Amino acid sequence: MTKPDFRPYPRNSPQAAGRILATALLANGDIKAAEWLRLAETNAFERLGLQGLQWHRVMDDLCQDLMSSTRPGQNCLIDAPTLQSWLGEIDDVPLQALVIELCAEVIEADGEVDPGESIVLRAALEQWVLPMQEQQRVEPLIYGLDFQVVPRRRASAPA
Repeated sequence: MTKPDFRPYPRNSPQAAGRILATALLANGDIKAAEWLRLAETNAFERLGLQGLQWHRVMDDLCQDLMSSTRPGQNCLIDAPTLQSWLGEIDDVPLQALVIELCAEVIEADGEVDPGESIVLRAALEQWVLPMQEQQRVEPLIYGLDFQVVPRRRASAPA
């Protein structure tokens, strides 16, 4: 089977950010009413710059891409290189912080953290250098509430 070809989005675009949020929303295989409500309560779409039906288009595009990459009867899975590529479309640090905040909001909404949701958050933490406040908020969702956050060193310029 060939590697799926997912549509690219412009760097730091509302659509690229929306796809990460949509991935977090779909990561447990089920969209719950509490998750939709949390998206509305946080004005997630507007904060990402998605207007009108743009959010629905991002969701529809993601679902179409996932379905076209899957054989009938198989689960729709996003491999690590694909998720890394999507995360790489967002290199604006304030936008990264906003996306991770909204992902955490939607993941927390149902009171459970599914392993698939944890994978999305972990991938973002590994790829993005986030402000300490966002790191502190997200790491307990990945590793458990008794996890202690230790600041990471920022990448420094080569000498």
